[in-house]
Amino acid sequence: MNGRIVLFSLISIFLLFALVVEASAQTRTVGVRVGNKFRYDIIATWSSNDTSATPPSDLVDANNTQWFDVNVTAISGTNITAQLTSHLKNNTEITTSCWKDVNTGSGNMTIFFISANLTAGDLVYTSSSSLKINETVSRTYSGVKRDANHLNTTSSISGTQTGYDLYWDKSTGVLVEELQETTNQTGTYTTTSSIGLQISSSDLWVVPEFPTWTSALLILIMLTSATWVIARQRQPKRPFR
Repeated sequence: MNGRIVLFSLISIFLLFALVVEASAQTRTVGVRVGNKFRYDIIATWSSNDTSATPPSDLVDANNTQWFDVNVTAISGTNITAQLTSHLKNNTEITTSCWKDVNTGSGNMTIFFISANLTAGDLVYTSSSSLKINETVSRTYSGVKRDANHLNTTSSISGTQTGYDLYWDKSTGVLVEELQETTNQTGTYTTTSSIGLQISSSDLWVVPEFPTWTSALLILIMLTSATWVIARQRQPKRPFR
């Protein structure tokens, strides 16, 4: 498969970021650390009323992928190097090393990382003059509510229209959700496809076993109960009359 699973159709998203260079005065920072690891679930769909049409290989590859890991291996300035591993449903794995500059957007790791702490209206990368964060919204990933920077955009080329929805964790800049939906109209034939991935685990945030207030309440109840037992034990025994 020559590593195509690792990038699948995210390559087309990557092309959107190679637009007109524009300077940006905003400071760009890396929000992850070496050793951080992220796992994603992948879903791919395809349909067509053209009986002679077949799904493209990147969709087939994505559909055969059970999960996808991104493991940060090195950081230098605003450059992030990571090992990307696709675990297939037949228990084989494909691994490659990629890098990304969260400042300029340079590198071959597509859109897995952007700068930490961007806000609405900020350029996703300083090398792209048209792709900006639309909004910051609250979403739930791995059981935890996170502020996420959202980008929604579309492209249309030769009868094919593609929509992109991307979400990055605001405080770390790591991709948490992506959906790419494509519609192709050729005469009377309509072909639609989609590839989506969503983060399923991360070592940057941990799901608490109990909410903080619940833990505090349990501790208070335990301390109160222990005090009551001790007080009972210290009371002098009275003889029966």
